[in-house]
Amino acid sequence: MRIPTDGEKLNDQAGDYSLAVIGGYVQQLLQVWEATFTVRLLAIVLILTGQPLLFANNTQPEKPEEKATEKMSNVLGVGCQAPALRVSRWLQGPEEKEFAKNQIYVIHFWSVWCDPSISMMPQLGALQKEYREKGVKIIAFSNGDERGNSLDSVSAFVTKRSPKLGFKFAYADDGKTYDTWIWAEKRSIPCSFVIGKDGRIAYVGHPMYLVEVLPKVVAGTWSKMDLTQLAKVENEVAEVFNALTGTNPEESLNVLTEFQKNHPRLAAATYFVSPRISLLLKTKKDAEARKSAEDAIAKAIEDDDTIMLAKVSAVLRSPDARNNRDLLALSLKAAEAWQKTAGEKDMFALWNLAESYFVLGEREKARVFGAKAIDASVGESEAMKKYIQQQIKKYDEVKKEK
Repeated sequence: MRIPTDGEKLNDQAGDYSLAVIGGYVQQLLQVWEATFTVRLLAIVLILTGQPLLFANNTQPEKPEEKATEKMSNVLGVGCQAPALRVSRWLQGPEEKEFAKNQIYVIHFWSVWCDPSISMMPQLGALQKEYREKGVKIIAFSNGDERGNSLDSVSAFVTKRSPKLGFKFAYADDGKTYDTWIWAEKRSIPCSFVIGKDGRIAYVGHPMYLVEVLPKVVAGTWSKMDLTQLAKVENEVAEVFNALTGTNPEESLNVLTEFQKNHPRLAAATYFVSPRISLLLKTKKDAEARKSAEDAIAKAIEDDDTIMLAKVSAVLRSPDARNNRDLLALSLKAAEAWQKTAGEKDMFALWNLAESYFVLGEREKARVFGAKAIDASVGESEAMKKYIQQQIKKYDEVKKEK
């Protein structure tokens, strides 16, 4: 299956891919539990199993059909003149009233509930630093919705993360910009737009491809031929993801290694890091897996990249790593760094830390942080609380067996 490109219905395809990766258990959850909970749990399960999650499902509530004509009239694609963003507040960086000529802009659509869009932010920060002096401005745009993407939640995120990211954050109280840029073509987030010096849209798609697109836009060489070439790269990425779900880890690792040789910057994206560590473990290359994990953890700590820390922590306590205490210790290091960055109120960070203690045999600490995870579940759905409670029961059960 190919990765969706501009204009395709990303929600269904991303959802199908996600379910295929994690198997029937979560598929049953998706069928039984309420949608708000399952989408969030799906993201967490994918993260904590080291699987790539490219898009968020059901990014906005369904709109009335009578607005179809209005939606189609607002379609934006490559070659279109980019309209000004409708911004209520600029949370980081000075206001951009319009897209100035001879400037290049990247507009990154995201939400606090969309882990895939957040996971791309360290890469966006690196691109902003690399191209700031060459006239590139990156703007992370988000709007209020019914899923908790409030001004308070977005502001809290920006306060915590923006100093290291170094790009602008804009917030809209309403969804008008989202409707025009995203909803009109049934796109999903994360989604990034590149606007060239002429004010026209040069690229629309997943932000991980910006490392391929932005250098050419900056150089003034980006063309339709490059769009065609990028489609071929997308097919290569699809082949890699298909290989990652294969049954032969040696073959999967060879496919990923070849892809890294051909596209080193693209292969550095968050989606490929933990799967590579997992394949190295499955093929008994523990030393190489450890080095890759150490590098990933160090970079994630530097970037406050909690999603990468979560992925690496989880993959290092997989069954393939259980007999290597050095790897389990690295899992704990990543878990501690995630929890330190996330704070005492992040249920999933606390639960992950409890799991890392548990596999190391530190059962009392596992129980302590498991209890903290339950305490931090205030405000979560009952289904979410029940799921976490079920997961941490084993800490008490082990104690009773003594």
